Amino acid sequence: MYKNNEEIIEIWDRFRSGNNDAFSVLYETFLDILFRYGMKFVLNEDVVKDCIQDLFIKLYNNRTSLAPIANPKLYLLLSLKNMIIDVISRDKRVTYVAPEDLPFIASYQYLIDQDDTEDEEIKEKFEQVIRILNPRQKEAIYLRFQLDLSYDEISRLLGVNYQSARNLIHRSILKIREEMGLTGFMILFLQAFK
Repeated sequence: MYKNNEEIIEIWDRFRSGNNDAFSVLYETFLDILFRYGMKFVLNEDVVKDCIQDLFIKLYNNRTSLAPIANPKLYLLLSLKNMIIDVISRDKRVTYVAPEDLPFIASYQYLIDQDDTEDEEIKEKFEQVIRILNPRQKEAIYLRFQLDLSYDEISRLLGVNYQSARNLIHRSILKIREEMGLTGFMILFLQAFK
């Protein structure tokens, strides 16, 4: 259902003009992406669903004052991340969570038609890699290989400059290749890092 960025910008502009169908398309297009991304920070489906719902309510209520944007997907991902940081920060046990200190939870997804033996080997390798990457590296890899974001988009979402985003991903890939080799890397990120 995902549309190209030009179509999404057009839908965003129609939504800003009060078109409820455009609002529905935005919601349906990005709900799953936002949910999966939110679950990388908080292992509580209700919290993530509440944040997404609050995000879309806030968007709807403020639609006429929203500015035109060049990348609605990035805007929504960043808005959700900030909402999750706010929810975590409101927890009385946590004084403040800086974006770079936010945990990033990666979990292995089983493929239904995959051989169990092969699946167990990949899962074991995946868990090895997860132990060697820090949360920031996990998030950068997820954004690049699962959400297919550009380095510029990743830099904006992580709050770093363009070159830092490239370096972060490059170093993460080198670490993974050292641990798994190129073939294991390709299998891992094309199949498992969901």
